[in-house]
Amino acid sequence: MSKRKTDILYEKGTGLELFTSREAARFLDYHPVAFRHLVSKGKIPVHTRTGNYPLFLREELEKYQVSNKWAGKKAKIKAKPDQPAATSGNRGIRAVVTATHKNKEIIVENPADFKWEDVPAIRARVAAKYGKIPFQIALELPDGAGFRIIFHPLAK
Repeated sequence: MSKRKTDILYEKGTGLELFTSREAARFLDYHPVAFRHLVSKGKIPVHTRTGNYPLFLREELEKYQVSNKWAGKKAKIKAKPDQPAATSGNRGIRAVVTATHKNKEIIVENPADFKWEDVPAIRARVAAKYGKIPFQIALELPDGAGFRIIFHPLAK
């Protein structure tokens, strides 16, 4: 993958990384015209637009690389055979997001497989649904250890 010449773009609220058409084509190692052809056929979804410029999610481009044989070959990704669901001995980080809303403790969400990259999106979803209120994420690691992350919105 080549280096990006521009600053990294992030979606406001979710913190997800965005690419312009040129950057997305470079990321997938496609010619820009070939990339635009894939977009026009609907093979690669446009996440949002800024003016008349389409923006693409990095995660969607990575999914395309994994699911498309040619793109995976260019990225030197080996196709994975269908794998069974993860066993209970190989589980990820369990998480429960809770908040106090109208004097009641509520479970906001319970992500199936928590990743640290999910935190900005979780913050955005809590703010969109309940406003800027304090909330916490209780985590349980695969080895059984647990801890809490408490978020307090900054007053401006």
